[in-house]
Amino acid sequence: MSSSENGMLLYGAGGHARVLISSLNALNRSSVAVFDDDPAKQLVHGIPVVGSYRSDFHPELPMLLAVGDNGIRSKLAQTVKHSFGTLIHPSAIVDSSTTLGAGTVVVHRAVVQAGAQLGKHVIINTGASVDHDCVLDDFVQVAPGAILCGNVRVGEGTLIAAGAVVVPGITIGRWITVGAGAVVTRNIPDGAVVWGNPSRVIRFRKP
Repeated sequence: MSSSENGMLLYGAGGHARVLISSLNALNRSSVAVFDDDPAKQLVHGIPVVGSYRSDFHPELPMLLAVGDNGIRSKLAQTVKHSFGTLIHPSAIVDSSTTLGAGTVVVHRAVVQAGAQLGKHVIINTGASVDHDCVLDDFVQVAPGAILCGNVRVGEGTLIAAGAVVVPGITIGRWITVGAGAVVTRNIPDGAVVWGNPSRVIRFRKP
């Protein structure tokens, strides 16, 4: 296949880009080029960095936002004119009944169970688990090793940090940070930062 048939573009040349390039390689797909606003970056995981975003650069190719920060990913999505693809690493388990929005990625050894609904530009990171009938809104990230039990709802822009556990049926609001290793046993309001086992709100993010 030519690069125009199986290639993708990435925006962002940090660590998450290396993960996505690795996932594309595992699928025998090519990473054609990477955009990044830092002129010092010229190569990431063997792929050329071609400078700031240009809508006229291979406009036929789909793109992924290779940025882990949910807020930055949200802002970049508003500027990109390319279409967005999706990506599932071959070691991930994603049930056929799930839905994935544009720009969403499920990487190495993650699990997404039956009936889950993932919005746009969601990241299901290494070894994370999203159980049946969970609903994740746009720009959510489930970090490595985090576990969402069944029927959990997660609002836009929320980060479920590494190793956190959310018990069944919980509703987590928008733009929340659930700290690493937290155990969430009750609903969480928008903008909260929570830590601990059981988790508690320690502060609210600035608007």
